[in-house]
Amino acid sequence: MMNEELKIKFWGVRGSYPTPGAETIKYGGNTACVEIRAGERTIILDAGTGIIPLGRELAKQKSSEMILLFSHLHHDHTQGFPFFVPAYIPNTRLHIFGPGGTPETLKRILEHNQSAETFPVSLRDMSALKNIQSVRESQVIVWDEENVRVTESGTRLSPDAVVIRIYKSHAHPGGVYIYRITWRGKSIVYATDTEGYVGMDRKLIAFARDADVLIHDAQYSEEHYRGCLTGFPSTQGYGHSTAAMACEVAASAQAGELILFHHEPAYTDAMVAAQESVAKNLFRDSRAAYEGLEITLTLTPSLLPLREGKRMDVKYVDNG
Repeated sequence: MMNEELKIKFWGVRGSYPTPGAETIKYGGNTACVEIRAGERTIILDAGTGIIPLGRELAKQKSSEMILLFSHLHHDHTQGFPFFVPAYIPNTRLHIFGPGGTPETLKRILEHNQSAETFPVSLRDMSALKNIQSVRESQVIVWDEENVRVTESGTRLSPDAVVIRIYKSHAHPGGVYIYRITWRGKSIVYATDTEGYVGMDRKLIAFARDADVLIHDAQYSEEHYRGCLTGFPSTQGYGHSTAAMACEVAASAQAGELILFHHEPAYTDAMVAAQESVAKNLFRDSRAAYEGLEITLTLTPSLLPLREGKRMDVKYVDNG
């Protein structure tokens, strides 16, 4: 019987750097990685160290095709990729998308991260069939019964298509891609590494409107952010939010549930729990992400095809 559930599982929830230890057991110490399962289709959000245990699990399941989306290319969102087991399995189809000035930018950066000077295994030595492509904010990624492809606006799509839209936020140094993943009437918005504006980010609110789940950066406490927490400097302008900022977006977008994400690595479990308490007082349906957290969304049958885009064919690159 076909799996028709839309599921989210968190494999890494910390920001900046991994923090294993006794004081991070409850929420976990791995950096950003979220798995989305749309039926049998696997979409991975970011490749922090959480992608390492996810990769081992996918290899056990003999998963043969998946999408990996990079929000941006800072180290804490890419550092686990060289250890991602499915990327070493021949005939695994790995579609990798992320930001970049040209279609080749993402590939060049990943190659540099695994150059001989920085890592012993090159990108080419990872033997999966890799489609690596930088995408633009105006483009849409589609995964339907035919294949994975990138589209421009205009084409009719199957009602069973997984549709991934992009919003480029400038509320993080260098910019960051925020993704909206929609399948059969349900939507998940992944908004990591974004900082609240005065008056809020109206474009983000519109992008996240009516999302069933909003995963939003909430790295800092209000005191930390403002430089009022002993031992911690102000982090204004660093490109990360407080729990209150995340709640403002969730409430204004009328999101179904808010998941606080990208926890400050220096925070103990008790400090993250305090962030969650703050959020619950501002937006009732909120909680802090932790490694192993799973969310299942009830699907709405889709009866009409979607109108999304002009088709662009995907090209696989063998060993590179």
